[in-house]
Amino acid sequence: KDLLKNKPWWILLGAGIGALIFNSIRDGAAVYYFKYYVSSSVNFDFSLFGTDFHMTPTSIYLVLGQAANIIGVIAATPIANRIGKKKTFFGAMSFAAILSLIFYFFGKEDVFLIMSFQLLISICAGCVFPLIWSMYADSADYSEWKQGRRATGLVFSASSMSQKFGWTIGGAGAGWLLGYYGFQANVEQTSTAQNGIQLMLSILPAIAAVISVVFILFYPLSEEKLQIIEQDLNEKRDQNN
Repeated sequence: KDLLKNKPWWILLGAGIGALIFNSIRDGAAVYYFKYYVSSSVNFDFSLFGTDFHMTPTSIYLVLGQAANIIGVIAATPIANRIGKKKTFFGAMSFAAILSLIFYFFGKEDVFLIMSFQLLISICAGCVFPLIWSMYADSADYSEWKQGRRATGLVFSASSMSQKFGWTIGGAGAGWLLGYYGFQANVEQTSTAQNGIQLMLSILPAIAAVISVVFILFYPLSEEKLQIIEQDLNEKRDQNN
């Protein structure tokens, strides 16, 4: 009952699932994008502490993404402290959507642009990870403020399930989309399949990001509202003690 009446939580549910689908479709298409679309065969070989490393464009792309995610996670808190969580989430996903749309127009030889945009998009995606959980905590405070009962455990367990649901949809969707576009492993791909793989790393994730942005526009917990909620809750707790 508490969860059903928690409007901010439901909005975060939609925004979070959109963000997860954005990430999972892009991640699921990356290997196919480089194997069957990008024409670069340049490899990067180097030694570190006596160990030889061999990196393909695919591995460089994925490593860049992980490193950029970490940068985004680190940057999220100071940015949110300055402009607010909602605006940070909105800005990160809006920017990710725009960059993803541009990504579609990169040719097979535009490896530098592909890597650069992967870095920028992944920073945006990384910002969202810590924000969504912090905002779920805020929705738990809202529930207590509105209903008079603390339901933190319920909010976070339901949120965790929704995150798994989002990853499942995105992962299954990536496989379904490959089949839909006529992908066949280890053969030269048709133009339809190649275009489909392009879409899975650009336009389709951008649509998921836009859905996430639309949801977050309706998120009602501004920083000012949260301060009021926190003050009211503290006063009630002091009275109870």
